Amino acid sequence: MTIWEACRATSAASSFFDPIAIGRYKEEFVDGGTGANNPIREMWDQAWLEWGPGALEGKIKCLVSIGTGIPSLKPFKDDVFNIGDTLVAIATETEQTAERFRRDRPFLDQAGRYYRFNVVRGLEDIGLEESKKIKEIAAATRRYVSSQEVLKNMYACAGK
Repeated sequence: MTIWEACRATSAASSFFDPIAIGRYKEEFVDGGTGANNPIREMWDQAWLEWGPGALEGKIKCLVSIGTGIPSLKPFKDDVFNIGDTLVAIATETEQTAERFRRDRPFLDQAGRYYRFNVVRGLEDIGLEESKKIKEIAAATRRYVSSQEVLKNMYACAGK
């Protein structure tokens, strides 16, 4: 599987993209976000199965995780009319997954081999279906990548 195929398979959100068949056996991918909106743990588990724990840790030079923007904090409502929204919010969370991965594998972060890039402000109220807001998306992303800390991490990551 190529890098672009892996990216496309994990972004195969059924309401936005058609399913894609990848690989020698044309395995079909329908929705990468179902249960794994941030697939970092699934990727790690698959790599671990392929190379084993010791070999895997030594092989990784740079692991990059790219988010879709940090969502705004909204209280969960527990009434019957809002339970669906609450379940969707839980199912599509990505930041807790990223932080849990960072905590579970501190050697990657401490050695400068794990980088998470995720726009902090400006995308929280823009849904995946709102591609017409490309100017706002681009502006928020430009602000994010031009911050000193992010630039430093991008250069460090690119040097790996």
